[in-house]
Amino acid sequence: MLTYQHDGLEVDSCPECFGIWFDREELKEFIQKPELIQRLSEGTSSPAPTSTGERTCPSCRIPLSETSLGEVSVDVCFRCRGIWLDQGELDHAVEQYRQGQRGNLVVLNQIAEGLRAARNSKGASGGS
Repeated sequence: MLTYQHDGLEVDSCPECFGIWFDREELKEFIQKPELIQRLSEGTSSPAPTSTGERTCPSCRIPLSETSLGEVSVDVCFRCRGIWLDQGELDHAVEQYRQGQRGNLVVLNQIAEGLRAARNSKGASGGS
């Protein structure tokens, strides 16, 4: 795993599959940082091989649970509330959320809070 730090946020990314691990509450902060999203998505235009094995939580070392948000399957650790997103799943999950799709509340809440905070910060900076 590679660790990226930006404005106090630390995000882990797999250099082989380009998946991203978000510790508890990091996804909502990540969504508010478009420059970090761009940095982690550079060079990942081709689809990465998908793992057929069971993923393990990098923090708790227990198996992750596969859950959904609309048509997107994501992996969540229900012990520490961490979220694993495969390459490209973040964009699809946000799109599914915006289309009104529902699914796992851990993922939904973080996407909703992140988008709301990003929208509020743009509104606040635009009014100055």
